[in-house]
Amino acid sequence: MTNTLTIKPKGRTRGRGGDPDRTKVELMDAAFATLKEDGLGGATTRSIAGRANCNQASIYYHFDNVENLLVRALHRSSDARLERYKEALKGVSDPQTVLKTVADLYVEDRASGHMEVLAEMLGGVTASPTLREGIVVATNPWLGFVEAKIREATASLPFGSALPASDIADLIFSLVVGVEMRTKLDGHSDRSDRLFQLASLAAGFLPHEPND
Repeated sequence: MTNTLTIKPKGRTRGRGGDPDRTKVELMDAAFATLKEDGLGGATTRSIAGRANCNQASIYYHFDNVENLLVRALHRSSDARLERYKEALKGVSDPQTVLKTVADLYVEDRASGHMEVLAEMLGGVTASPTLREGIVVATNPWLGFVEAKIREATASLPFGSALPASDIADLIFSLVVGVEMRTKLDGHSDRSDRLFQLASLAAGFLPHEPND
């Protein structure tokens, strides 16, 4: 099932008098949707507050500034996607099966807008230390998860213990980011499909344990 963040229409504009937890969630949903549909340049306090039917002051009240709100929206999506990966890959260690599962999950990532939002925020890191630090914090749990899955998937290989799993995890993340940024340039969204096909082909050359 795809974890897609959705925005429910509300009947009136709310400010500090509303349910603060609900307001924060709706602002994060609105920030995510704005990044996905209008890009980083369109993610203003006016546009986000309007989408959430909240006062612009609510953004500053709950998040101090719009950049903090964007970071929280990314973290919320990132946490949900990571839990989806952990659930889908629990107990899966065969390299080919891992790749097939990850390829399917990546399709979900794109459909949910998570990769689009990440790419948009990456485009603003040079001018914003807040966005840069926020992306680093969101990325670290993924790096740890990918590193652990690499170790698990290669544990039975003769050379598995010698593989630099941490470096490989870092390279995988860098490759994914590069693919998404390249896609924003030319719109060729099939590039990730070809990448997974190549990875699957490479995995086919790995030694396999004989079936009982």
